[in-house]
Amino acid sequence: MSEHKPLGAYRLASYGAPSMPLSMVSLPLAVYLTPVYADSAGFGLSLGFVGLMLALSRVFDGITDPLIGFYSDRIRTRWGRRKPFILIGMPIFIAGVWLLWIPPIEFTEITVLGFTMNSGYPYLLGVLVLMYIGATIKDVPYSAWGAELARGYNERTLVMSWKEAFTVSGSLIGAMTPAVIVFWGYTKPTDNVYFLTIALAIAMPILVLNMLAVVPEYPVKESTDRRMPLRESFRYVWANEPYRKLVIIFLFSTIGSAMTNSLSFFFVKHVLLAGDLYGFYLAPYFISQIIAIPLWFKLSSKIGKHKATMIAIFWYSLWSCFIPLIAIAPQVWFDPFELSRMLSFLPDSWLAGLNAQFEGIPTGKFAFFIGVMCLKGSSIGALSALPYAMAADVIDLDSAQTGKRQGGAYFSIWTMTRKLAYALGLVVGTTAATIVGFNSLADPLENPNSWSALLWLACLYSIIPALFKFVAVPMLWNYSLTEERLQEIQREIDARTEAAT
Repeated sequence: MSEHKPLGAYRLASYGAPSMPLSMVSLPLAVYLTPVYADSAGFGLSLGFVGLMLALSRVFDGITDPLIGFYSDRIRTRWGRRKPFILIGMPIFIAGVWLLWIPPIEFTEITVLGFTMNSGYPYLLGVLVLMYIGATIKDVPYSAWGAELARGYNERTLVMSWKEAFTVSGSLIGAMTPAVIVFWGYTKPTDNVYFLTIALAIAMPILVLNMLAVVPEYPVKESTDRRMPLRESFRYVWANEPYRKLVIIFLFSTIGSAMTNSLSFFFVKHVLLAGDLYGFYLAPYFISQIIAIPLWFKLSSKIGKHKATMIAIFWYSLWSCFIPLIAIAPQVWFDPFELSRMLSFLPDSWLAGLNAQFEGIPTGKFAFFIGVMCLKGSSIGALSALPYAMAADVIDLDSAQTGKRQGGAYFSIWTMTRKLAYALGLVVGTTAATIVGFNSLADPLENPNSWSALLWLACLYSIIPALFKFVAVPMLWNYSLTEERLQEIQREIDARTEAAT
């Protein structure tokens, strides 16, 4: 393992950079797909059936993950194990994203096997499957490669922190795009995803090719040459207790995240009455994540990744509790936060233009919401980067038991769990919103939803996702794979590898 040298800033940045264009479209996929396909300003499909198409595509996608992970662990080429998959998956993914947001056909009513439906439903399912196949081919090897770039307990956190920083930067670009193009008259979700798709098609090939050329993929050193069957390989993976805990933690956390993402636009539009300002909320939300990442990295290096993750969960949950207050509190409570008051120091002509731009929108409630979301969002970087770094650690525990380097198998189960959990979260969020009486196609001003439906929407958006994340706390409390234990495992691996060679 002597080949593993500390990576410089440029190589760390080169590895993390492809996450930026990916998250530029991951954000719209998470928060804009339902508005684009199920809002009156988009394609006008049913919210419940759009959620069903998303869930079905995720189920199919989850099946392919273990296969890609298994073969990326076993393939040997002159370019490495991971790089060929990333190169092949990239154009498939870009094609799927393009067809998703820029359909080449008009959606109409069709009859299939005696059933009449909108052609948008099978089209949505087909392009999602195509996009997810491309994502699987490139993302599973990409994550496994990142786990193999470093050996140190804290250095792995550093690699994933760089990756998460670029992920959040891409989300920030995706968030600020609607806030920028609104000044050119583009206010619909369909406008936002159009420009982001073009940016993806340009940026992703450049950053991925740079990564493949610059970032090393170290030769595989294993203490055994025995070929392990797929079933046996994944039996060892699931027998890994720390990893099993991480998978369960990540499953529940992702369900909560999917609920929040799928309902966030509708919360802003129907509760805050500020749908056109959606991008203005997302931008500071992601800026707070970027600012907080170095702080969480320092905290995890001092108290351990699992303890830092617990603190991040408590911080996230604390500020989630304030969200339903916005739905039920009287407007007068938020008058001190009105933009005209907070920005009273501006020239009168500027204030007049500002008031005209936000006419009819309760800016005090919206400004309060942004403040709460910045505090809540500061924990998201930790809840993303730290579990990934912990997953890299548990792969060493497997290597000590099997003598193999099965990063692909581990991250394939990781991503499969994430996708299936996300599909479940989408179904739970959108279906529950429908059950409690929320109508996504209602006009928030002329024909608003009932007070109880909006309150339930707020809870489904904030409180219930926080409860899902709390499942992690008792599992992390006695988490066994500490920095000291990891060093013992790595010494054992080095001794076995040296004896075998």
